[in-house]
Amino acid sequence: MTKRIIIYAVGVLVMAFGIAMAIKANIGVAPGSVLPYATSRLTPLSVGMCTTIFHIFFMLLQIAITRKPSLRLLFQLPMAFVFGFLIDIFLELLSLTIPGMAYSILLMIAALIVFSAGIRAIVGANILLMPPDAFAKAAGDIFGWPMSKAKLIFDIAVTLVAALLTLIIAGDAFLAIGIGTVICALGTGPAIKLFTKLMPFLDV
Repeated sequence: MTKRIIIYAVGVLVMAFGIAMAIKANIGVAPGSVLPYATSRLTPLSVGMCTTIFHIFFMLLQIAITRKPSLRLLFQLPMAFVFGFLIDIFLELLSLTIPGMAYSILLMIAALIVFSAGIRAIVGANILLMPPDAFAKAAGDIFGWPMSKAKLIFDIAVTLVAALLTLIIAGDAFLAIGIGTVICALGTGPAIKLFTKLMPFLDV
């Protein structure tokens, strides 16, 4: 259990850092972060605060659809605050000047590699998923979908919601979505598979 907790904690740190890197690239964010990022662009709230709010929202949705508020599920609540806090801390610490689109794309690819490694560690620790992923899994279980299909549908849905939200409020459907969103959508799965092969020791 000690090893699992350490791997999980490192995974959360690495994933939060990768998300902060992706935001600093300023060419869109990964589908899993697009709703919090869009909301932060439309309100005075920070990305971390919006992330916490949406994580709590998806935790409550899990309870609503599964009707099983287990202790493991409820542990997502403090983790929502920790994860949001870490994102804001890393955004403050990362002081980057991006001179052009090519550098933004390179930074986004680096961010993709970093947060994919974090996701791999979190999954390998087998303690609990992040609330959006846990909700996607719970919804997939209801419909009999594999996790990959459920996550794909979830990512498409939240990206469309974010685009619609920013279009209605700010008149710009691409306020939080860009080429970086496409890079993350296409690259995260293969990157996680690569880390699965390279780091089998993360499975505990």
